[in-house]
Amino acid sequence: MPTLDDIIKSHDEKPKEEEEKKEEEVKEEVKKEEEVKVEEKEKEEEVKEEEKKEVEVKEEVKEEEKKEEEVKEEVKEEEKKEEEVKEEEKKEEVKEEVKEEEKKEEKKEPPKAPREPEPKIPTDFHSDISELKDLKTEGNNLIKSDLEKAIEKYEEAYKKSSELIRKAYKEKDYNKEQSSEIILLHKQIMSNLSLSYQKKGEYEKSIDLDLKIIAADPNYDKSYARLFMNYMNINKPQSAVYYGTLLKKNFSEETKEKYKDLIPKIEEEEKKIQKEIDEYKAKQRSETIKSILKYAIPILVLVIAIVVYFLVFKKNNSSNLNESNINNLNSNVTNNLTNGDLKNNNFSLDNDTDVD
Repeated sequence: MPTLDDIIKSHDEKPKEEEEKKEEEVKEEVKKEEEVKVEEKEKEEEVKEEEKKEVEVKEEVKEEEKKEEEVKEEVKEEEKKEEEVKEEEKKEEVKEEVKEEEKKEEKKEPPKAPREPEPKIPTDFHSDISELKDLKTEGNNLIKSDLEKAIEKYEEAYKKSSELIRKAYKEKDYNKEQSSEIILLHKQIMSNLSLSYQKKGEYEKSIDLDLKIIAADPNYDKSYARLFMNYMNINKPQSAVYYGTLLKKNFSEETKEKYKDLIPKIEEEEKKIQKEIDEYKAKQRSETIKSILKYAIPILVLVIAIVVYFLVFKKNNSSNLNESNINNLNSNVTNNLTNGDLKNNNFSLDNDTDVD
């Protein structure tokens, strides 16, 4: 049978065992918790490392993307350069093609201009021309015997020739040969009418006709000769000399030979005009000198008077200053004598203000 001590011991041992068990259990739990914490820390560290790796990977990806963009930009620039080079090549090719075409066109003969259809000759052209010639011939035959009738014939011919000129140029009814024939006949009729007016003494009418003639044909020498004579007849020697000089200078020796009697008169009038010009210039010079002297002499007199005035004024001023100095000196001497400052015939002036 167990004893009481044994029972007490057994009772005492049981709680100890239980406590030990509990302590062990607690220790195991603590260990487990610590292990769990360690595992959690490890997991956290792993997570952090993974995050770091992800960040690094992202940065690497970004750098790669940047590099790819740079590469793309480089590729674009190269493509642009290639395109520019291609465009320049195309431009050069186009220029060369244009040059070749121009060369080909230069080699080609220029296309012939289409001929303008010659105007149809009016049925009355030849009759009009023959009528003008007849009127002119009649005037030529009458100019010596009956001047008035000659002028009538020439005036009639002049009106008809003017109408034909209008048809030739404005309406273009005639070809070049026909037009030139009309112009020549028209000019001859005008010249003959001008000569008739000159003979009759109607110089202004003759001048108007000759001016029209040389406006159309500057080489028509007869009009220059008549203009010289007509202007002399109406007392306009300067205009006469102008047209006479043109006749003398601008025409050949053969033409001048026709007017060998007229040219000395032209030269004589030239000398007269030149003499008048020289006299006019001399007169202008003398008048200019007179006008200068007219105003220069009074100015010179005024200047001399001013100089004399200043010289006299300066002289009077200096003499007045000397007299005032002497008067001051005398007054000072008398004052010193009265005050007894004169000793041994030598004197000095106190507070001397006029020191030379």
